[in-house]
Amino acid sequence: MRYTQLELQGQYHEIGPQVKGFASAGGAKRFQFDRFWEQTERIARSRSIGRVLVVRREGFSVSAFAAVHEVADALRRLVDAGKEVWYVAAGYSAVDCVLAAACSHRILHSLGTLSFAGVSGTSPFFQKLLRDKRIGVEVIRRGRYKSAADPFRTSKHDRYSREQLQALVDGAVEEMRRGLEGASEFSPTLIDEMLAGRIFTAPEALERGLVHRLATPGDLVREWKREKVRVASAPKAKGHVGRGKRVAVLVFEGAVVDGESRRDPMVGQAIGDVTMVKAIRALAADRRTRAVVFRINSPGGSATASENVLRELVALNEKKPVVVSMGPVAGSGGYWIATTGRRLFAHPSTITGSIGVIIMYFDLSRFLAHNGITLDRVARGDSADLGSPLRPLTKAERARVDDVVEQLYREFLGRVATFRGTTSEEVHALGEGRVWLGRDAQERNLVDELGGLTDAINHARELIGARRARVSFGPKVKQSLVAQLIAARTQASGGGALTTGALPAGASGAGLGTVSAPSAGSVEAAAALVAACRSLHGVPLFVDPLLVTMGLTGR
Repeated sequence: MRYTQLELQGQYHEIGPQVKGFASAGGAKRFQFDRFWEQTERIARSRSIGRVLVVRREGFSVSAFAAVHEVADALRRLVDAGKEVWYVAAGYSAVDCVLAAACSHRILHSLGTLSFAGVSGTSPFFQKLLRDKRIGVEVIRRGRYKSAADPFRTSKHDRYSREQLQALVDGAVEEMRRGLEGASEFSPTLIDEMLAGRIFTAPEALERGLVHRLATPGDLVREWKREKVRVASAPKAKGHVGRGKRVAVLVFEGAVVDGESRRDPMVGQAIGDVTMVKAIRALAADRRTRAVVFRINSPGGSATASENVLRELVALNEKKPVVVSMGPVAGSGGYWIATTGRRLFAHPSTITGSIGVIIMYFDLSRFLAHNGITLDRVARGDSADLGSPLRPLTKAERARVDDVVEQLYREFLGRVATFRGTTSEEVHALGEGRVWLGRDAQERNLVDELGGLTDAINHARELIGARRARVSFGPKVKQSLVAQLIAARTQASGGGALTTGALPAGASGAGLGTVSAPSAGSVEAAAALVAACRSLHGVPLFVDPLLVTMGLTGR
């Protein structure tokens, strides 16, 4: 028998960088789920590899609950394929408990601890900063739960935002508890005890049966060497796996923006409708590709860009089967582009819904005047500069914009109602910007079926009548040689997290991503904050608040 080693290290991403340039090459070390999924599939099919050593390194982090369960599902499939899967970590957090429960052997460092402290979230609010700097913000929205602009319009969560966020963290903990059902030692009573703050030392965890051994990866490797268990290199990810009819997994990961894909100072990686439309049309024209799984990990964004992507998916689905798979997040515009295809899958802990519309306008006129900058306007037409950040909206202009938001919201309701076979009134009862976990969304007919990426791939394979399939991942964005060298150096060194604006940064240990707020101590900071929000100013948005304004930490 041979063994191979897999490492969980870096910040979770569905696929490689989708934007060219140095900014994408640097930054935090990446954990790419497409590569991990392919590697585990190759190991599961291997006749020579009978044992897998899974090492969770410091710095492995995910930004939403469903990512944890996707990784756990991949590990569980290895066990189902008859492999011995040994999970090793220096300390066990709640995330580690869920991942290790999917494996056949749970190993903890002799000086480590084990805890299941739950899930929490902290959101930054900038209302006081903007008021102090005399920067105005006009928010026009449909949906009392549509909280994407809350960091700018309030100083804390309002009643509705707190209600839905509390429901999300409660639901996340319950999904994690379900993930531990295969490990009987983690009884409901014990989990409640840990949620109340109980932390187990390594010897205590071993005595209670929460882990099977106390050891390091090195201890295991030396022991296996004495037992003549030979090492095998982990299979290299080639971007495809399997044989037979071709199923393409097309990943949409990032905010939705108009134009080409790029990095945005506020939301990080942003996928442009022009870029994604090209990728969709390429699959439509590829005769070898028989079915497509459209994988979404997006908080939404531009309404027009979301519609453009959706129309291409509808056209693609007319030529070949499209199955939609929601990843960790598919909210607002991310849900809009999911309203097509033959089957819509969501993980039980996918963050989805957020059916609503919002427009924000920043007003810098008082800020500029306070700092000695005067303005003089020349125009033909009373509203020639409607939406300019250099003046506030008039009452009449606000009313006209409000009408646009109302029309877009009605369009959103109608689109969902048509896709789900229901009425706009019923969708409205589930909408108003409210965010749901996948299990709740499925119970409310917002998605068809609960399942991860593998379930969606299997369904696509069934649609084309294939016993087996060749699965490939895309789109692949070719980086320049210099960018590749920078990326290689970053991965080798462990990298440094980019904490741009409110982009989730990696938490220590195996946590869920935390949020890093901009500095707020100067006029320059206020100006930089508004500059970072230029992609939000005056644009009708289908955007989900969670990955823009809030990070969730699981310990």
